Amino acid sequence: MSRKVEAIVGFLKHRLRAQSKYRIHSPFVYDLYKNVLQNGHSYPQYRVVNRLRKELESVSRFIKRKDMGARCKEYPGDQRFVRVRDIARRSSVSQKKGELLFRFVKKYNPSSILELGTSLGISTVYFGLAAPQSQIITIEGCIDSAIVAHENFDKAGLKNIHVITGTFEEKLAVALEEMPSPDLVFFDGNHKFKPTMAYFEKCLQHIHPDTVFIFDDIHWSAGMEEAWNLIRRHPKVKVCVDLYLMGIVFFKEELSKENFTLRF
Repeated sequence: MSRKVEAIVGFLKHRLRAQSKYRIHSPFVYDLYKNVLQNGHSYPQYRVVNRLRKELESVSRFIKRKDMGARCKEYPGDQRFVRVRDIARRSSVSQKKGELLFRFVKKYNPSSILELGTSLGISTVYFGLAAPQSQIITIEGCIDSAIVAHENFDKAGLKNIHVITGTFEEKLAVALEEMPSPDLVFFDGNHKFKPTMAYFEKCLQHIHPDTVFIFDDIHWSAGMEEAWNLIRRHPKVKVCVDLYLMGIVFFKEELSKENFTLRF
């Protein structure tokens, strides 16, 4: 089955399982639904990111692309140099996802955020604008992408972001030494089963009860579906929220173990 067909099948399954707000009996999850997912407020910070995105999508210069995750297949053959605008259009977090991440961080106000996969820094900018006082570490395997991300952080006036360049296998332990107990971990790189599970298990050793994990593209492939199903059944996981585009994992000890599938 092709990845495109897998994605369609995953979307249809998600739609069939999706719960309406009237079936959300958890006050904690209903609060998430009402004040984060359904929050239609247009924050002024959105305009900052939209300007950056528009600017990136017009940049025709080439950078040396080093993509070690599953998304490297989106670029033809052994193409090593890619236009910035193509990366912005293909690989950067979408506006819908980015604004969700912004609202989530603004609502729960994590003091420490770890991101696996910087790309051009759009998602990181959403984090930084939502929580300008937080400590943010983001890991990126492509040096040229990290350089462009730094430029975007400067344009957004963000000084609380530390970029670590290198593979997740090499640098995740380094990041967790610097941030031993992150409040939020955003997994947005190498969308394959084995790496995703390896990063999950590694970060799981550093959680506290209020830590939140967010996984991007949980239905992107059969491998990601399998990883998500294992993660949501893990005994340390209390509440999982499947938004199709993303999966959110909570570890709060006072919550009952439940899985929610919500439309977003």
